[in-house]
This record gives sequence, C-alpha cells and structure tokens, in this order.
Amino acid sequence: MKRLILVSLSFVLCLVGCAQKGTTISGEVLNADGETAVLEKLSATKATPIDSIKINQDGSFVLNAGELTDPGFYRLILNPKNFVVLLLENGERLEVSGNALDFYQTYSVTGSKGSEILRTLDLQRRSDFNITDSLKKVFQGFQMAGHPRLDSIAESIDQTFRELQQANRVYVKQLIDDNPGSLVTLSAVQGLNPDEDLDVFQQVSDNLAAKYPDSEYLKQFKLQLTDIKAKQQAANRTNIGSPAPEIAVSTPDGGAIKLSDFRGKVTMIDFWASWCKPCRMENPNVVKVYNRFKDKGFEIFGVSLDQTQEKWIQAIAQDGLTWKHGSELKFWQSSFVPAYNLDGIPMTYLLDENGIIIAKGLRGEELERKLEELFN
Repeated sequence: MKRLILVSLSFVLCLVGCAQKGTTISGEVLNADGETAVLEKLSATKATPIDSIKINQDGSFVLNAGELTDPGFYRLILNPKNFVVLLLENGERLEVSGNALDFYQTYSVTGSKGSEILRTLDLQRRSDFNITDSLKKVFQGFQMAGHPRLDSIAESIDQTFRELQQANRVYVKQLIDDNPGSLVTLSAVQGLNPDEDLDVFQQVSDNLAAKYPDSEYLKQFKLQLTDIKAKQQAANRTNIGSPAPEIAVSTPDGGAIKLSDFRGKVTMIDFWASWCKPCRMENPNVVKVYNRFKDKGFEIFGVSLDQTQEKWIQAIAQDGLTWKHGSELKFWQSSFVPAYNLDGIPMTYLLDENGIIIAKGLRGEELERKLEELFN
C-alpha cells in the first residue's frame, strides 16, 4: 500500500513538473466573447499553428506553446488583422490582456522578458511615428496657408526629425547592449540605418551566434546582413568620384554595346524599362535635354530592365528615344542591377568624359541645370 501511494505521488509530481516545463499564455481580453485565440510560431517563411482555443464569455483563455527547445517569435491572433507578436522562452507563464476591438493598440504582457521588451520597443516606435506624422501635418497646414516663413519652418521641423532619429538611435543601441543574447535584438536593430550602424548589425549577429548558432532566425538575419554588405560595397563602387562599373549588354538589333564605348563624352546612364510608368513619364524631359545638349558632347546610354525585346523596342519608338540603348532582357536579374545598387527606376548616373561618376539621380530641371553648368 505504501509503495502504491509513493508511486501515485511520484506520478502527480511528474505531471506538475512536466506542465511547468512548457510555456503557457493566459489572459483576459475585453469584447472577445465568441472569438478564437490562435497561437502561431513564426519562421522566416511561414507561420505554423501551435494551439487555439475559444475565448470564454468573461474574456479569459489559456494557450499552450508546449516545451520549447529555443526561444522563438510567436503570433497571438484574434483575427487576421488583429494580432500581437511575442517572444517566448521555455517555461514562461505569460499573461496577456487587452481589448479585442483593437488588440494590437491596447495589449499588455507580463511574465516574458522578451515579449515585454518587444512591447516597449513597439510603443517607442509608435510614439516616434505619431510625432513624425503630427509634424508632417503641421507643415502641410503651413504650406497650404502659404506661410511667409515656410523655409524656416521646414528647417525647424527637419531639425526635430533629426533629433528624433538620433534619440531613437541611442535608445536602440542601448537596448541591444543591455540584451546581448536575446532574439529581441533582431527586432530592435531593424530600427537602425545600416549605412550608419553596420557595426551594430554585426554585433547582433556575433552575439546571437555565440548563444544560438543554429537559430533559423539568426540564419535569416545573416542573409540580410550579407545583402546589406553587398549593397554597401556596390554603393561605394558607385559613389561620386568613382569610375562607373562597366556595363556590357545587347542592342535592340542584337549587337553588342558597352559603357566604355562612350568614353570621351559626358554620358548619362539612364536605367529604365518599358513597363515602368515613372520612366515613361520622365522620358519627354530626357528627350528635351538630349536634344538641347547632344551637339555639345552629351550622350545618353539607355539601359533597360525589360524582359521582352518587342515591348522594349516598341517603347523606344513610341517615346522617341533616339540615343543608344542596351539590355540583357533579364528584368531585376540583370547583372548591372547589383553593380549599381539599383532598387528602383528611373535612375540616372552622369559621367564625365573619363567615365567618372559626377552626379546621380538627376532628373528634369536638376539634370538640365547640371548640364548647363558643365557645358557653359
């Protein structure tokens, strides 16, 4: 009998212990009667349902994330447009509350350090957004009213923007320093500009690699970091004062053309495509500038991101683009896209007679003024 009691007691203790090893989410949500709470695990490519439960009439619910081998990002959903993101670790007992009418705006969370930091980070970002949005509306109001000191108002607002960005930068960097081994830093670092703080992105990667070398989130972040570095290298290659990277493509009639063929003339590389509406809208301005300066030593090299030769040739004819053209007909997979760090078109690069970049992104009146400066 004594042995049976001991076995039963051990069994009960085991159940309690096992339950404590897993991660649970309990809460109370107002105005949620009849709603179903769903918990999904987030990966880089998909969301996997973990548990779901119909919320009680009093708004209470309990969800079980199970036993977690590593921390992970999860989504607590009331409906597809009403959810919050949590960062869960094994054994945590989260308590989540809010109003189902606007769960994302009203929720609070305790019992999970990572989730609590995510919430604080989100509130900070939302506050910055609200301030920025308010300042934009103030400026638009002055603009519509034709305020006589609009330039000084714009400068004052720009200064406030810069101060806000710098304060956010300090906040995010401190948060990352204070939580070096937490996956929350993956979310925090997205608030920084990699052009200014690439070292912080690398810091996050190194810190997490030491603690979670096999994390799928870290692997995805490393891919992002590699892409950022590649873009920065490409940007450095296309800085003003740098030699323009070579471009070797095919002409509309199937011949070959290279950027180096244009040496000896001031040349504008015009990245465009027949399917690009802003490009087509800009083409009349480009035609006007070309006709004005072509006899003074100005040339244009139209480099297209088209996919089909017929549409490319048709657009050249329709828009009256009488300069030289080339394309690989490979869309965004064209070899010159990473070489010039292209993330949108139209995009222009202005080169001197030696193929050195002297300006970029010029369009319309800006381009015309620059050419006047060069040729007059």
